[in-house]
This record gives sequence, C-alpha cells and structure tokens, in this order.
Amino acid sequence: MKINKTTTGSIVGIGIAIVIAMYVLMYIIGGFPIPRGSKVNNNYYTYYKNIFGIYYISVEHAPALFNYGSWGYLDDVDIQTFKVLGEGWAKDANHVWHNDKIVKNTDVNSFHINQHGVAVDKDKVFIRDSSNEWGYIRPSHSGIDVETAEYFIYRLGELQDEWMRDKNFVYHYDKRIDVDRNSFEIYGEDWFIDNDFLYKTLYNDVTRKWDLHRIDSLQKPIEAGYQYFRNGRNIIYNDSIILKYIDVQRFEEIGVGKYRINNMLFLWGKPFLKDSLNVENARFYFHGHIAADNENVYYVHNLLDDIDASTFRQIDDETFEDKSYIYTIKEKTWGETYPFVKKKK
Repeated sequence: MKINKTTTGSIVGIGIAIVIAMYVLMYIIGGFPIPRGSKVNNNYYTYYKNIFGIYYISVEHAPALFNYGSWGYLDDVDIQTFKVLGEGWAKDANHVWHNDKIVKNTDVNSFHINQHGVAVDKDKVFIRDSSNEWGYIRPSHSGIDVETAEYFIYRLGELQDEWMRDKNFVYHYDKRIDVDRNSFEIYGEDWFIDNDFLYKTLYNDVTRKWDLHRIDSLQKPIEAGYQYFRNGRNIIYNDSIILKYIDVQRFEEIGVGKYRINNMLFLWGKPFLKDSLNVENARFYFHGHIAADNENVYYVHNLLDDIDASTFRQIDDETFEDKSYIYTIKEKTWGETYPFVKKKK
C-alpha cells in the first residue's frame, strides 16, 4: 500500500481525535462533572446532579472553577431524599454535607440552617473549626444557645462566621469573650467597640488565629484607620497608645503605615522625619512614600538633595518636575533609595 500525504494527514487527524477522546474520558473517570448536569435546587449553585450522581462545586462559573475552584461527588448519597439547605449545605435521610464532606455528630432529622445562616440541629450549634489549613465543621464546645445563635459581624460586605452571639453572650472562634453583648460591634475593619471599651483583633502566630485585645476605655469622638485609631484624645497604633490626652486637630492617613497627626508624622507607630520635615505644610505623593516641603524632598527616609524643593511639583501620578529636571517614577522602586528616572528639561 502506498502512503501519500492525504493518507498521512488522515492518520494524524484520527490520532488527534483519539487523544482528545482519551482526555475527555480521563476527566469523566476522574470525577470532573461532565456533562455539567443541572442544579439540584435552582436557588443555589453549589449542588448539581448528572448521570454520575450529585456533586458540589465551589464557584459557579467554569473559568473560575478551573482557576481556583474545587469540586467533588458526594459519597453514599440518597438521591431521593437529598435536598439543599443553603450554599454549601445539604442533607438526605442519612447524612449532612458541608460542601462535599459529611458532617459528623449531627441529628440529621432536625438539622437545618436557621434564619441567621447558622447550622444547628435540635441541641447543637455547628461551627467551622479553623485549627487546620482547610477547616472542618464540628459541634460548638461553648454552649451556644441553639434557639438564638446568630452571625452578626459584617466585614468587607459579608457576615463573618468566626463571630457568633446568642441571647446572652458573644463568641469568637467558639470562645466566649468578655464584652457587652448588646452593644458590641465592629468599627472599621479590625476595630471593635462596646459601651465601655475599644478592642482590636491581632494575629497570633502560635494559634494562627486573630485574637481580640482590649485596648483602651472608649472615649468620643472615635475614628478608625487601618492600623491607627483616634479614641477621643488618645491615638492608638495596633495595641499601643502612642499619644495621650492631646487635642486632635488632624488625623490623616498618608500611606501604608503612615499617619499625620496634628503637626506630627508617624510611620508604623513611630515618630517619622521629626525635625527634618515641615509636617504641617508638607505635601505627600506616590502612596505617601514621597514627602516634600519648601526646603527638602524625601523618599521614605532618604533626603533627595539633588531636587530643588521650592519648585518641585507633581505633573501626573508618576511624573514630577522642578525648575531643571523631569522626574519619572521607576518601574520598580522596591528596595531603591532613589525612586526616579531623571531627565534634563
């Protein structure tokens, strides 16, 4: 048999088709939900069913699922009694699932998601245990009241499940905390207040959790920054009072870790450029890294003594000038002592 180019092309085409078919078969056998199937409950996107069974997906859209999502088929599921309780929650006659994992120690018959989004059965509240990287669901050890358990702390637009309260107490990571239950609330991103005290969550490197710390007696007025907080006449950085009993005229975020408080400048809670910069009239650029008054220009700690400060001004986000030169922010400034590409006018 004579093999010509047409025959060779056909053989190659058949080979490619076989390879593609093998990859599709591998995805099916490996558990990827092909065909995608249909939602078990149209109100929720996390549970689908197809010819292979019921599966969970963590994100709804296919590109996101490929990039950072997860999926998995449910084991030992009774399809006839299976129902979705909420996003990532389901049960049948025998089991309760969170995502694609069976939740242990549940009373399946009474298990439900209450009106506040808390997983409960007739006598237990279930919480996410974050003691390992992935976390798992278990009954609370803190005696949280089943009838009144609720999530109540919103952060970044979402309810935070590490915070819970019932009719009597507030709980953080399944630990009862000593705060006023009725007035305790979040203020800013990581600051909290009740009627009497100011609190902040700080990361614990040992437990790998955020612990709540009581910082100061609550005063008025209050104003939250990311790491700085104005508490009446006191200024707090993280868990330390860095200024006490001052008349606060200015409390202004300049950049990451940097604040202007009255005529003082602080970086990471410490006085910064003291006696070097006219802080009250200083101008700040490039996320606060560049500071200028009429006599000096600084890049972080470094004096840029080649720049004429009296004529230094910003042209746009990354371009500056003085009487003689154009200064353009370098593409990479991390670790640099001089941030500009300098060009003669």
